[in-house]
Amino acid sequence: MKYALFLIPLLFLTSCNSNKTFDIIGVGERIHHDDFEYSVSNYMVTRFLKNGTDTLKAKGMFYLVTFKVENRAMRVGHNWDNNIGYIVDGSGGKYENLPQVQKFFEKSHPFGYNEKYNTPAGTSDSTYLAFDLPFTVTKPYFMVKGETLMGDMFDRGKFRRMMIRLF
Repeated sequence: MKYALFLIPLLFLTSCNSNKTFDIIGVGERIHHDDFEYSVSNYMVTRFLKNGTDTLKAKGMFYLVTFKVENRAMRVGHNWDNNIGYIVDGSGGKYENLPQVQKFFEKSHPFGYNEKYNTPAGTSDSTYLAFDLPFTVTKPYFMVKGETLMGDMFDRGKFRRMMIRLF
């Protein structure tokens, strides 16, 4: 009972985060989420993708982001999918991953595309995430999604306020 009295205010504080400041980090730096760390090790911007004679043209510009998950847990696997990340821009636009572009890129640059991943404890996985951003986008930032886990309580889910600079 006394633990519940401690946990209820703690949960309230973590859910009522009125501080909307964001922490901007660079490519290669890590976002900490409970026992997991996320990073972007590289990204590529291109107008089109080629696979033999097939060409896939972007409506604007493709951003292909090399995304990595490191599982620092001792026993628990980390389940995630290709919707784990998104891009926001300086104007408030939000851009989701495009699996059809990932699949096209996989044909010419095999990287082990999966719809869902389970990264076992003590290991890491990586994939390419693909976005089609308009030409007018300025200052794109990569961000991650996820549920609040026990290890996120003390930093109030800071992983949701971390932005990786893609410019």
